[in-house]
Formats: sequence, structure tokens, C-alpha cells
Amino acid sequence: MPNRQDSDRTNVPENVLPSIRYAFYLFVFAIPFETASTGTVSAIGSIPMILGMVLTGAALLQPRVCFNPPPGAFWCFVGYFVVCLALGLTQNLDYIRPVLTKLFTLGQLLVLMWICFNLFRYPEICRNALLMFVAACTILSVLQILGVGTVSVGQGRSSMFGDNANTLGATLALGLIVLVGITYGRTAVERRMTLLAWAVFPIIGTSIIMTGSRGALLALMLGIAILIIRDGSWGTKLKMASIAVLAIGFLALTALSDDAMRTRLERSWYKGETAGRDKIHDHAWGMFFQKPMLGWGPVYNMVELGSRLGKTLKDTHSLYLMVLTETGLLGSILFFGGLGLLVRAAWLARVRIEGSLPMAMLTCLLIFNLSGTWQNRKLFWLTAAYVLASARSFREAAQQVPVQFSDSIDVAGQGAGTAASFSEAINAESGRVSTRRQRPT
Repeated sequence: MPNRQDSDRTNVPENVLPSIRYAFYLFVFAIPFETASTGTVSAIGSIPMILGMVLTGAALLQPRVCFNPPPGAFWCFVGYFVVCLALGLTQNLDYIRPVLTKLFTLGQLLVLMWICFNLFRYPEICRNALLMFVAACTILSVLQILGVGTVSVGQGRSSMFGDNANTLGATLALGLIVLVGITYGRTAVERRMTLLAWAVFPIIGTSIIMTGSRGALLALMLGIAILIIRDGSWGTKLKMASIAVLAIGFLALTALSDDAMRTRLERSWYKGETAGRDKIHDHAWGMFFQKPMLGWGPVYNMVELGSRLGKTLKDTHSLYLMVLTETGLLGSILFFGGLGLLVRAAWLARVRIEGSLPMAMLTCLLIFNLSGTWQNRKLFWLTAAYVLASARSFREAAQQVPVQFSDSIDVAGQGAGTAASFSEAINAESGRVSTRRQRPT
């Protein structure tokens, strides 16, 4: 009969290998630069794609760390993938090649989500990865303001490396929410980050306005407003509300002072202009009601939508309509069920280490995808992995951190100590949330 002590020891995670941590940090850092590829790199794939494969290979060195059982939401998304695969292989075989390419990408993203989920469960790795993402967004914003790699996309809007301006705006919006959230939205205020946050905020904020993305601006403002739900006293909430008002006020004033953004906002407000999305959505709803149970299948749903709009291929410009027209109710129930579990995890996280940051990021992501389709983008699944991992209890995380856990990339300038000292640090960071407010994961 196995020893009880040996059995308990198997529940304690191993130290994360430096090669895995480095690969994870580089992967997160590279995501905002997804379309920035040289001729050599583009022949193989995008930089984040290459680093994603490196991360997957490194994860195989420690399968017990990186491939621990995933959360329930993961299996909902896997079910959606299986439905897509079944429909893609049985409907309209003329498009089998693009269908397999799309599903192969989605399968890779699900594996990366699984790996990232397990790495985000380590508090120090999680914090460092978030800071790497903020650093990448800051560099990208500086380059855009300086005109390095900037591409004009019409109507006074600009983007980077030929990427879609709306996609760039949403990526930077998530980076800005992480910056504000990691400083003020968690259970303990990062006082050392305060000065840096207010110095970087106008840089990323200005870059977002330069993209002219109305959807990204709206999602950003709502995400910042959601940070108010963080745990704490009424005084703490009032302080967070004041910071949110200042941040949103700056974004509003900057948007109104930019001719391109102001013109687009005025057209939306006074004329109801949606860049043709209302017509696209009407046709997409019509397609769903024609085939409500199984949908039109992956890729072919865009072919059918394009034929109704006089195009060869047309995106639904809505994640939710994409899923509905692609897999009908059969796949949509699974996918939307996964999204529901993400919302639940973000809600539970508000009284734990990550505070209101997961809910703010998820809000931004879901709002932007009302007019975007990100289910095949790395940042969508990285955010999902972070939100799910944040639902772990801070006390549980403190008890499971390895005794000699350390991180050679120490953004905060502090080395990790023993498990006991690290547990004390987490308890301090959590603001000593009372036992009454703790909930099981």
C-alpha cells in the first residue's frame, strides 16, 4: 500500500525548468508582433508561431508540470473543435484544404492554452509573463508613434507591419488593461509600478487612438471600468474608481482631439455607421436560421456569406456569429459554455491574487469580439488560459509553490525564497483576505 506522505508529495508541482520559463516569456512577448516577420521567418511562419512550437517542445521536458489535467472549459473548447472537424470532413469537401489548415491551427492553439494555463498557475511566472506582454505592447506603441513600421490604412488611421488596425488596437487595449490591472487591480497595489504605469499609459493609449479602432476603444474603457470590482473596502473601491475615471477621461480627450478617431465616432453616433457590419450581421443571422442545428461548416460559412454579399469570401465580423454559422447550436453550446466557465473563473478570481484583472481582460476580449473574430488568434487563448488559472485560491497557490522555486527573470527585483517565505508574501499581497471570503476553486 503506498505511503500517505509519498502520495501527498505527488500533489506538489515540480520546479519549472528555466528552458520552459524562458520559452513561455518569449512566446508571450512575441504575440503583439505576430505580423512582424522578415522574409526568412515568413517562409516558416510568424515569430509567435515559431516560439509557440518551441514552447510546446520545451513543455515535453516536464509533462507533469505543463500537461496537468486541464479545467472544464478546456474540454468545452475541445468539444467545439471536434464538432468543427466532423462538419469540415463531411460538408463541402471542395474546401477541405483550408478547413484542415484552420483546424490544425485551432488544435495547436488549444495545446498552447493547456500549457499556458498550467504555467500561469505559478504566481511569479504569471506576473512576469504579464509584464513581458506589457513591455511588448509598450515597444510596439513607441514604434508606431515614431513611425517605424507604420502603415496607413486610410481615413487617417495607422497600423503596424500591415496588421489590421482593429486587431492592433485590441491587442494594445489588452496590454493597457494589464498595465493598469497589475498596478491597481490586484489584491495588493504595486506601488513600485505606479510611476511606470502612469508614464507608459499615455504612450499605449495614444497608439490605440492612432489605430482609429472604435471597438478597441469601447472594449478598453469597459475593461478599465470593470477593475472597480476588485476585492477590498469601500475606500479601496473608491480609489480604484477614481483611477478608472482618470484613465477613461484621458482616453476620451485623446480620442476627441484626434481628427480621424473623432470623425469615426461622430459618424457612429449621429449616422449609425458601422462600416457595413450591420449588413454583414443581418445576412449571418439569416444563414444561422437557415441551418440552426449544424451550421454551414468551417470555412464554407464564410464562402456562403461572401456569395450573399457579392464577395468570394467574407468574415462575419463577430466571433459569436462565426461560431453560430459555422457549427450551429451543436458546436455553439460547447463554445459558449466554455466562455461561460471563463466568466465564472474571472468572477471567482476577484477575491484572489489576481483580483479584478482577469474579469477586466475578459470583458475587453468579449466586447471586442462583438465585431471581431479571434478564435484563431493566440492572444484569445492566452487570455483564456490566464483567466482560468487566476481562479485558483491564493492560499492553495501558496501551499503548492515548490520549496526551491526561483525565477531567473525577476522583474520585481526580488528573488524567491523558501515555500514558507513565499507563502507569507502571497498572504501579504492578498491583503489578508479573510477566511470568510475565500471560496473553493
